[in-house]
Amino acid sequence: MEAMGKCNVPHCIRLEATPPSSKPFVPYRVTITNRDVPKVAVGCDDLGGDVLEPGKFISWRFHMNFVDSNEYNCRFYWLDEKTLDIRYYSAFTVFDVKFEEHCGRDLLVTTRCYWYVTQGGFFFSDSNVTFPSVSWEKVHDWNKI
Repeated sequence: MEAMGKCNVPHCIRLEATPPSSKPFVPYRVTITNRDVPKVAVGCDDLGGDVLEPGKFISWRFHMNFVDSNEYNCRFYWLDEKTLDIRYYSAFTVFDVKFEEHCGRDLLVTTRCYWYVTQGGFFFSDSNVTFPSVSWEKVHDWNKI
């Protein structure tokens, strides 16, 4: 996971996820942004975790592996601002073959997939356009503890 944007230490970590690739010119980048949840803990497979405040994001890049089987699953925890107790949670796949189809493939530039974490749920888009707009699709909700 590569912390970027408005992140400041110690709220960011930097890890790279680059599986072996048969398609070295087909890079992907997944970006997850906390839009308006006071504190969100995010953990994605073996990429580590981070706590994101509103406006902060995590991002990582990778290449598709030989059999196009890349899959990244994340867990999200909406934390109480004062006690840091978990108020809500959600866990789901943020990238796999299904999302690859939505994000597309471009041999010349990095293909990007975007996620917004909001109090109203989780939204996905293949372009980083203004939120909310028709480009953003609600994909998941928060679950109560």
